[in-house]
Amino acid sequence: MFFGLNEGEKEEVKHNEIEKVFDYVEDMEELGKKLDRKNREAFSKDELDSIFITDTKTLEDINSLRNKEKENFDEQIEELKQEALKTEILFASEEFDIFGSMSEDKTKINVLGNTKHREIKKNKFRILDITKNTKNEQYVKRLQEIIVSLDKSIEKAKFGFNLKAFYASTDVLNNNDYNLLYINPKNALEKFKNFDKVNLYNIKLKENTKAVALTNIAYYDNTNKTLPIGMNVSDKILVDMSKLNLELKKQKLFRINQEIDEMNAQTKIVCVYEYEAS
Repeated sequence: MFFGLNEGEKEEVKHNEIEKVFDYVEDMEELGKKLDRKNREAFSKDELDSIFITDTKTLEDINSLRNKEKENFDEQIEELKQEALKTEILFASEEFDIFGSMSEDKTKINVLGNTKHREIKKNKFRILDITKNTKNEQYVKRLQEIIVSLDKSIEKAKFGFNLKAFYASTDVLNNNDYNLLYINPKNALEKFKNFDKVNLYNIKLKENTKAVALTNIAYYDNTNKTLPIGMNVSDKILVDMSKLNLELKKQKLFRINQEIDEMNAQTKIVCVYEYEAS
């Protein structure tokens, strides 16, 4: 359902003005380093693994279980098993024991943020304990453990900065879920680029807001202590919407011309809702 604005609340802005509003945070590099240092000090490996899982499709299952909307995930478990099988094929050149036991070369050099390192990306199959024999009961138990870990992580987190973050949706804002917000509004809108209407929620986070930035340490196991400090993988921020007291400050409507190809363009309507979190 598209949540529109009343006629008297519309404010149309030219494309170049929207680009100015949507400027990326100028000091993102320094901000990312500060947040990553905080995360490395604040969170255990189990907590970081749980934070990482929120940036996968499994977040839908976590929210469904937490909100008591769903208790059977047989279909989702089967999808994970099939994905693990495909992953085995993709990594056929390496030692790969199906369902999360891939043996990677810890001496392999990778690059992140123009900096070389020897760390391994987190493996969601391993974190979720997906095996050939995983049943719904086991999966639900693991999700419940992740929920406890996430609640603990968010409760002890303090963002430490005043910052605007963004969430895009074609529906009203859900105030019960764990959500991933974006520092860059263009990234929030990216998956809705083929939609002609979308809601963009602009949420002002205060320095005492309980929110967790998904910094580099959320995506890699830093076993060799060579992982670059920063937010080079994503600009996402994890929040528990049920813990945020949101006050609507302003509503705007933008119409922008979006290029489809060299010959065609379409008009996209973006309804912006500006909130302040406390």
